[in-house]
Amino acid sequence: MKKNLKTYSILFLLLLTAGVNAQNTTPLIQSKLDGTVVDDVTNQPIIGASVVIKGTTHGVQTDAEGKFYFQTGQKLPYTLIISYIGYKKTEIIVDKNPVTIHLKEERQELDELVVVGYGSQKRKDITGSVASVPKANLSQVTSSADNLLRGAIPGVVVTQSSGRPGASSSVRIRGGNSITAGNEPLYVVDGVLIYNDNNNSTAGVAYAGATVNVLSTINPGDIESIEVLKDASATAIYGSRGANGVVIVTTKKGTKGQDNISYQGYFGFANVSKKLHVMNASQWASLRNDVQASIGQAPSFSAAQIEAFKTSGSYDWQDAVFRTAAPVQNHQLSFSGGDERSRYAISAGYFQQEGIVIASDFKRISLRVNYERNYSQNFKFGVNANYSNSVANGVGTNGGSSAGRQPNPLVVALYQPPVVPIKNPDGSYNLTNNPYATAVNGIIPNPINDLENTTNETKINRILTNLFGEYKITKKLTAKVAVSGDVLDTKQNYYAPATTTTGAGTKGLASVGDRLVSSVLNENTLNYNTNFGDNHKFSALGGYTLQYTKGEVVNAGANTFVNDANTYNALQDGVPVKPYSDAFESVLKSWLARVNYSYKGKYNFTLSGRADGSSRFGSESLWGYFPSAGFSWNITDEDFANNIKGVTEAKLRITAGTTGNQEIGNYLSLAQMGSVNYAFGGTLQTGLAPTRLANPDLKWEKTNQYNIGLDLSLLDRRINFVFDVYYKKTNDLLINVPVPLTSGYATVLQNIGGVENKGIEIGLITENIKTENFSWNSNFVFSANKNKVVSIGNGVDQFFPIVPNGSLLQQQPVTVKVGLPLGTFWGYKTNGIFQTQEEVNTQPKINSLANTKVGDRRYVDTNGDGVITALDKGNLGTSQPKFVGSFSNTISYNDFDLNFSFQGAYGGKIFNALNQQLEISTLGTNANVTLEDRWTTANPSNEIPRATSSPLGIVSERYVEDASFLRLKLITLGYRLPKSISKKLGTKSVKFYVSAENLITWTKYTGYDPEVSSYEQNNLYPGIDFGSYPNSKTFISGLNVTF
Repeated sequence: MKKNLKTYSILFLLLLTAGVNAQNTTPLIQSKLDGTVVDDVTNQPIIGASVVIKGTTHGVQTDAEGKFYFQTGQKLPYTLIISYIGYKKTEIIVDKNPVTIHLKEERQELDELVVVGYGSQKRKDITGSVASVPKANLSQVTSSADNLLRGAIPGVVVTQSSGRPGASSSVRIRGGNSITAGNEPLYVVDGVLIYNDNNNSTAGVAYAGATVNVLSTINPGDIESIEVLKDASATAIYGSRGANGVVIVTTKKGTKGQDNISYQGYFGFANVSKKLHVMNASQWASLRNDVQASIGQAPSFSAAQIEAFKTSGSYDWQDAVFRTAAPVQNHQLSFSGGDERSRYAISAGYFQQEGIVIASDFKRISLRVNYERNYSQNFKFGVNANYSNSVANGVGTNGGSSAGRQPNPLVVALYQPPVVPIKNPDGSYNLTNNPYATAVNGIIPNPINDLENTTNETKINRILTNLFGEYKITKKLTAKVAVSGDVLDTKQNYYAPATTTTGAGTKGLASVGDRLVSSVLNENTLNYNTNFGDNHKFSALGGYTLQYTKGEVVNAGANTFVNDANTYNALQDGVPVKPYSDAFESVLKSWLARVNYSYKGKYNFTLSGRADGSSRFGSESLWGYFPSAGFSWNITDEDFANNIKGVTEAKLRITAGTTGNQEIGNYLSLAQMGSVNYAFGGTLQTGLAPTRLANPDLKWEKTNQYNIGLDLSLLDRRINFVFDVYYKKTNDLLINVPVPLTSGYATVLQNIGGVENKGIEIGLITENIKTENFSWNSNFVFSANKNKVVSIGNGVDQFFPIVPNGSLLQQQPVTVKVGLPLGTFWGYKTNGIFQTQEEVNTQPKINSLANTKVGDRRYVDTNGDGVITALDKGNLGTSQPKFVGSFSNTISYNDFDLNFSFQGAYGGKIFNALNQQLEISTLGTNANVTLEDRWTTANPSNEIPRATSSPLGIVSERYVEDASFLRLKLITLGYRLPKSISKKLGTKSVKFYVSAENLITWTKYTGYDPEVSSYEQNNLYPGIDFGSYPNSKTFISGLNVTF
């Protein structure tokens, strides 16, 4: 036995030695080769990539410039194998020296890991509709994270409803689901759940400007990736907050073995894209004379004066409101790196933008820290922390000229007669010399003075933190505990001195407010992964979460100040107004689960669900349950698919499920009391009275969604195609329903309504040209969604939301009607102008216009009853477009790269309320230049009515305009210094670029911008333009440096 053991040992040593010798005698390639490894899309160098000659152990890593070098002597060609984390492993035959090698990101592969709710999955295994924002979009210059979604993903419609610095965009994923609750998606930033409720950016300060986008507190330069979860299979894991879709934002992390210091910065300026055509002094003087003639007054201006106005004496108030070359700048300094056990990333940023309207601006300071450490093979700990401080100086550019807040300076400026000077000869603002306006306490409205002297400041401090620990209990079972926090503190300061329009009536007006909202979320999950043989893969996720939110609001104000020296800092110096305070809290408890099963990688099944218990709902409906199921079939893994030429990958997806919406505010299910004034004993007393009926059955709005999708990759992934068709219906919509007046209440909140959305989505990414020095990639996105109100309960077919604006209050331009989309405009159709007295006498007229004359507008009697009444009003179109799309391109040549993108929408409408008011030819306000073509006996126009002193503002098809547009949204040209020059400068990479945004817009819309909306994210009256803050053309030049 010992002899045999000795013999076997000798044989084993001989074999081992032979193996070692065989390894050592593997032929080394005798050759010389210089090369560079770069990113396939950005052409940026890839540091630390592995480059190995196939069939040998001869390999190197790329340096800080992405370069590698072999020194041998054998002749070309031979094969290289290149690999790097996050990129596709590539084999390439090299037949020349030097060589540039392009690596494709794994995100173009079905094997890439994609962030989903509470974890990540291989794209190949995903059953739901999950899309990633392309890398090129993430590098765009923008002030807010939500703008990075614009034109990036099918089914995601981002509308820049205001060009105001710090303003929010309206984000809709597969249409709007609710009438009264929120329609914005849920945002998850490094594990912190954020709902973009911009009401949290206001403290209820009287007369303050529009809200600030709470997402603007996140620095877009910190973002590494954005994933969008669109269907129920993907979003049901978020339960009552998933109905509107989920946007998962991951910020940048450090990389092992790569310590980097980087700077990104740019400077630029912005100008208004378009100005409206209003009358000059000569035109307006002639119009005023015509208006006076219509009411029997003597003319104000002689023919000689009107002629003189053509050369002098005309004042451009609109031009005075806008800045020229409003500056914008951004700077960010980042540090990142890591070793075998730790990764870190630290960044600090500063952003500053002055608005194109004077006195408006936005500033943000941000600080981010991400750190992860593997304390052992089984335990990992991490922290993500973000702090931001932003300050917005706003202007009242919502809701027309008066909406219970600071007057809209754009509207007021456009109203100003062009014969009235902006300033006095001594340079002071003209506050008295305007005989065409009514003075308040001796002050005539001057919007330029109002802007320059009114303080309207919103300060937001935000802290987002997420601490987590992961422990691998076994190889298959992992536990994770995370605690996250979101603290949002908003302060508002407002002061209008007695010399301004707002402050004149009260001899100064001051208000201060603070809103503090804090939220703590604890998430506890178990994740189990295992394989059964080679064909069965199984994973399961289970968890429990608890979220507590608390908020406090307080504001106070005063008026009648002796002087303006202390502005809002000395309320005690004025007469106090009634203060206001509020407090609220809510709790959300949840159980969640997801099970994934894959057979041979071909057939994938997902079951997920969540049970949410919310304090916001009635005692009988505290808990809601949100299940979903998904299936996907990787067709190209089938044997028969081998015969299909050109098809690299193909996957069919089918999903169904239910999600919910809890964004309704607090305490709405409870009976509520409020203060009321009443007379008792001859004096006015204050007491309490019921103000809201209780509804213990109040429950979640629920959305049932069904989705079928197809993913295709063709020609070795040079063409990547995604197609989805979906249907979703939201039931139990929360609507205030009228109740009998004998109850003592006007309405009660009930679950009675329904809305449906159905549509298609197409995404196409192509690699058009690819050579060693030149590449061209394109991204085409198309979405079409059809929205319809299904029911609004209690036999009600239609209602008209009250628009919070004096001049629109009675017009009711928007309706909610069963069978029509949300945002439907309702009004009269027109039929030209009355040309003769006979037409006036014999044809139908609006019954309230007894004084109808020749030259007035003629409306259509749609029901044929011989008189124009509200019954003749009808559907004038919807603010929702029939489809939206974008087309983006990235072209690279050597060290140059060019990116440009077009975005557009077709079929939507916009109610141009501003133009309606500007075509009302009153005695004291300016008018649209279209009134030059007004009806007169010498010019019997059939489009513009006669001049009159008291025209009515009537919603008609005249002012519901086509909002379709095509926009050259962004164009960027960049140049990266050659590696040799960068190295001499002591840097890894240096890139210069110039960029232009909103360069050209093609549209028939006559207002400032077809995307704007005076009421921004509002569900009930979108698409109304009453002088909204317009978007701007922006030009910047920037520098990116990595050390």
